[in-house]
Amino acid sequence: MSFLFSRLGRYVVAAVLGGITVALTAVLVSILLIDFVEEMRTIGTRAELGALEASRLTLLKTPMLVEQTLPFVVLAGSMIAIIALNRRSELIAMRASGVSAWRFLAPAGLVGIILGILTITLLNPLGASLYSQFQSNRDIALADYAEHTAPPHGVWIRQGDASGQVVIHADRVGSSGAQLLDATFMFFEMQNDTLRFTRRMQVGEADLRPGFWQLSNVVEASPGQAPSREAHLAIPTSLDATELIDRFVNPATLSFWELPEFIRDARQAGFAPTRYELKFQALLAYPLLLAAMAGLGAAFSLQLSRLGHLAQWGAAGVGIGLFLFFYGQLAGAFAITQTVPAPVAAWSAPAAGIFIALAMIAFLEDG
Repeated sequence: MSFLFSRLGRYVVAAVLGGITVALTAVLVSILLIDFVEEMRTIGTRAELGALEASRLTLLKTPMLVEQTLPFVVLAGSMIAIIALNRRSELIAMRASGVSAWRFLAPAGLVGIILGILTITLLNPLGASLYSQFQSNRDIALADYAEHTAPPHGVWIRQGDASGQVVIHADRVGSSGAQLLDATFMFFEMQNDTLRFTRRMQVGEADLRPGFWQLSNVVEASPGQAPSREAHLAIPTSLDATELIDRFVNPATLSFWELPEFIRDARQAGFAPTRYELKFQALLAYPLLLAAMAGLGAAFSLQLSRLGHLAQWGAAGVGIGLFLFFYGQLAGAFAITQTVPAPVAAWSAPAAGIFIALAMIAFLEDG
């Protein structure tokens, strides 16, 4: 640990941070250009979207995109730093002075852990807030072109079977994703092979519970009858609450600090918030993932330049990083289908990366 705070340790940390800065700048410029073109293509073709508005929408997405690409940025940045030290023969000097690879690669892992902690505690909440604004602004821009778009006119849901249908309209969706505010329930029954309107309910709040809607502040009206009021009322439903939550609440709009309460409330309501548990566990594992990427980038750059094959080792490091990314996506898909627990899916890829990095360093350093 003392090496991390020595002059040489600080020098390696500065080199790794410099490499990450270079990689982040290149990736950030690419992200901004690609996403700007994408916004102009997807939204600009359907709505009057100028370059200034497209730039603003792109900037709103930038923190979230940086969070998603940061593992590859750390991988590339650590490789850039160690390769630069290698080409300047500074690695040879460190080894000649008795410093092992285990000691001068530890700063790379420390940088990854610190960046991961800062990302989940600061960048992720900022990105979640800005991405929520991006979704609202994008929907409003599209609503100016297509009047049927949901946000300005509420949301529409339909449930029912062969005997009848219930059409639900709500002005707003609650933060839980399974709560409708200022909703209207319109009931239609099948009569003589024709759906006929039978009654309507004006509802202040509708909470979706397993198998039924819990309605509050209900005003019910039927054709030819006076309206009646009920403080609380329950009606059956076949809607899947988990699908409803996934439809109205994007995990990307919930920050690291909001996810635990959201998951707890969903569980108390009887739902299975698997996607959100996976997101939370992935954020908890994020510092370990960045440390693994930093270790991989450093481990696959240790080969001395005079021995050759440095490009092949670097390509192998990038390949391992891509493998971990796709492995994490596959594990996440299994978690969403509840085939494997969310913590296992979220932590397995970072743990595998750490083991691979340690194995490579042991192989190259100790034989």
